[in-house]
Amino acid sequence: MEGAKKKVVIREVWRKNLVEEFFYIRSALQSHPCVSLDTEFPGCVVPDIENRKFYDLKPEETYSLMKANVDASKLIQLGLTLFDKFGNLPDLGCVGVCFVWQFNFREFDVEKDLQNVSSIALLKQHGIDFSANKQHGVRSVDFAWLFKHCFGPGCTWVTFHGGYDFGYLIKALTNSRLPEDLGTFINLWRRYFGYSTYDVKAMMETFRLRGGLESLASRFNLVRVAGKPHQAGSDSLLTMQLFVKVIQWCRVRPYPIAVSSCNMLYGLNVEVNRPVRV
Repeated sequence: MEGAKKKVVIREVWRKNLVEEFFYIRSALQSHPCVSLDTEFPGCVVPDIENRKFYDLKPEETYSLMKANVDASKLIQLGLTLFDKFGNLPDLGCVGVCFVWQFNFREFDVEKDLQNVSSIALLKQHGIDFSANKQHGVRSVDFAWLFKHCFGPGCTWVTFHGGYDFGYLIKALTNSRLPEDLGTFINLWRRYFGYSTYDVKAMMETFRLRGGLESLASRFNLVRVAGKPHQAGSDSLLTMQLFVKVIQWCRVRPYPIAVSSCNMLYGLNVEVNRPVRV
């Protein structure tokens, strides 16, 4: 990863520089067509009434719970890390520095909106300024319009436990609640994001490696090179680092990355028989 030799700067995106930053992203995509994605949101606001463990739920039940939470809450941050097949980040023509993007959204009102109190406390602890988001943040409808005119299904997308990430994005892109059923959600997911998506947590399950992003990154001796945990830009970057490391790890061992790891979201068990492009 070239970014390890350069300073990584997280570009904060607000209402005033939204159009400008999408111009830079569109330019960077030409040489960095892979995109790692992370979102921050107000936590679980609609719990499972039976208090079941995540791994005890069927895909349709997992989706139903995810839909209830996404529909009931609002996006706070979204991080995008663009990279090439070697894990290099765009430098936008600058020397000694490369970039990651962090979008701050304005719709969530910490004083009024539904939220998980412990999740909000954690986000505050890690530096998210809800008053700044409210005053200067991006409108989801403006973000969605620019996103649809910037990204296409030809990109490779990477997430960690990414159902909610794609759920909030699809909610923004359609400006509506999520579909009632998992099948319709999958069709929208394919339409907007194509057939080259990876959920690193699902990949880890292939090798019986379990844990959160931070613990799995530590297992592969990765360190956070920019930002703080539980901020979307930094977490999208660490997700990318872990993805690239796992790809390298598999190539020097007799563990080819399973085709089923492509186009599969952890917990939703979505598989598509398409070639792996990475």
